[in-house]
Amino acid sequence: MILDFSDENGKRHFDFCFVGFISGGCLQQTKGMQVLRTELSLFEKLESISEPKPCGKKLHTGEPDRQLKEDGPKSIHVDNTELGMLYDYLSTVPWQTGTPVRYAVETIYWLQEAGKRGSS
Repeated sequence: MILDFSDENGKRHFDFCFVGFISGGCLQQTKGMQVLRTELSLFEKLESISEPKPCGKKLHTGEPDRQLKEDGPKSIHVDNTELGMLYDYLSTVPWQTGTPVRYAVETIYWLQEAGKRGSS
């Protein structure tokens, strides 16, 4: 299925997917080789349509925060495992109460809709 970040909320959805993926992945207590492979595949896909933020901001892990590239593709192909991982990781992050939680929940619902479109 395709995660398309080109609509009016695409930049925000990308931001929450990337931060949620990195943060949620760090909260996982154990990972086997298959999980690591899936994480790497998804990370490389997110990385392929983004660039480090020019401000140099880093996430709590030391990973550079990223934003969608201005030019170039704004969508990625993901399989059900990758989509499930993204959904699960975003759902486990302790988002700050208020606007961040609103945007996180909107992004999680957006992922659910993408999964429904991909399975039809």
